[in-house]
Amino acid sequence: MKKLFVIAAAAVLLLTAFLYPQRGGDNGKVKIGAPDDTGGMIIHYLVHEKGYGDAEVQHDFELYPVKDCCSSTSQWALSSNQYDLAVMCPDAAESLLEKDGRFEIVSPCLMNSDIVVVKPGLTPQKIGIAQNRTHQTQIVADIFGQGCATALMLPAAIPYAYEKNAVDGVVVDALRGFTMTGDKLPATAVEADHITYVLVVNNSFKDDPRYQEFLDLFQQSVEELNNPDILMEEIGRYKNIDFSREEVNQWNRLGIKHVFTIPEMRG
Repeated sequence: MKKLFVIAAAAVLLLTAFLYPQRGGDNGKVKIGAPDDTGGMIIHYLVHEKGYGDAEVQHDFELYPVKDCCSSTSQWALSSNQYDLAVMCPDAAESLLEKDGRFEIVSPCLMNSDIVVVKPGLTPQKIGIAQNRTHQTQIVADIFGQGCATALMLPAAIPYAYEKNAVDGVVVDALRGFTMTGDKLPATAVEADHITYVLVVNNSFKDDPRYQEFLDLFQQSVEELNNPDILMEEIGRYKNIDFSREEVNQWNRLGIKHVFTIPEMRG
C-alpha cells in the first residue's frame, strides 16, 4: 500500500510539472510586466494592497517592472517568454500580437490617462509626444489642428523639454503631468473614452489556477482605485506624490479611470 501511495504521489507531481512547468531560473513565479507610470499603479495596488504578492497569500509571485511598455525591449521580453502577464499601451500590444500569436489582449484596463499639458496663454505651435505612441499624433491633431507640429522624444525627456520651452505643450502620462505647471487638458473628449492601457496575457498561463486568482484581484483593484479616497492614498504610496482632494477632482474631470471586463474562463 505504501509503495502504491508513493507511485501515485510521484505520478501527481509529474502531471503537475507537465501541466504547469516552471520557467527556467525563476522557480515558476508568476511574471508580470508593468510600466512605471499610471499604467503600473494597478499592479502596485494589487501586489501591496490586495495581497497577491504577500508570502502568506501567494508564495510564488514576482513583479518585473517595464519602464516603457512601448519599447522594442519590452516586446522582446514578452516574446522570449519572460512574462505571463503585462500592462501595455495599445500600440505596443497590437504590435506584439501581430508578431506573436502566443499572446492576447484580455481587456482594456485604463482610460484617458494620457493628458495634455500646455503653457498658459499660448497658441501651441509644437507639442512633444512620446516615440512609438502613434495615437498621440492624432491626439495633437484633434485638439490643436493639423497646423500644430509634433516632436517625438523619449517619454522620460518630455517634462525636461517642456520645462526648457523646447515645446509649447506635451502629451504625457497623467501622474507626470500633474507634477508639471500649466493647463491640463483631456487628450480626447471624455465621452469618447480613449484606451491608454490594456492587460495582455501569455496564453500558456491561462490554464494556470493562479490566473483566475489574478483576474479576481485585478477586478477588485479596478473597482477600488476608482474610489477617490483610495486613489488619493494609492498615488501617495505608489509615487510619493502628495495628491490633494482638488487634484483628485481634476483627475476625475479629465475622465481618467480604471476599467476591466473579466473574461470568461475555459470550461
